[in-house]
Amino acid sequence: AEAAETVYDVDVVVVGAGGAGMTAAINAAQAGKNVILLEKMPYAGGNTTKATGGMNAAETHYQKEQGIEDTVEQFVEDTMEGGHQLNDRDLVTKMAEDSAEGIDWLDSIGAPLPKISFSGGATNQRIHAPEDGSGVGAYLVTALLKKMSEYDNIKVMYNTAATKLLSEDGTVNGVLAED
Repeated sequence: AEAAETVYDVDVVVVGAGGAGMTAAINAAQAGKNVILLEKMPYAGGNTTKATGGMNAAETHYQKEQGIEDTVEQFVEDTMEGGHQLNDRDLVTKMAEDSAEGIDWLDSIGAPLPKISFSGGATNQRIHAPEDGSGVGAYLVTALLKKMSEYDNIKVMYNTAATKLLSEDGTVNGVLAED
């Protein structure tokens, strides 16, 4: 027998409920969009769950409050050196320039990362972690799940794998998924 097919009409489909996917879903929901978040696993988190260290960011309010001097430019240079100058400098610069804003956004969803220390390849203290020293990944996944639960316009579908992007005239306009 052929499986039943259900069609959902939403503004945004996000594939993967890792840290990036949950962040995308929250931002879309905050912009008033109806969102479906597809996750092939029976739980959220993806690779983010495995992250232990913290989040690198430069020129954050936490650094300023703790008297730590750091610059976006130094973050870029450290990252380029760590990547043997093979990284795309424009993308690295964008990441570094927006990093403090990322820390501010995490504050806004109740996931502050105030504990700052050195990490490999960094000239200055810039890795931001939870106050209690717990692994950043599980901490962020918990906070992102809590924030997502505040929105009626996010539907999470677990055990559901995206199998194909649908498009019309070169523009993606749908996703085929299987639960």
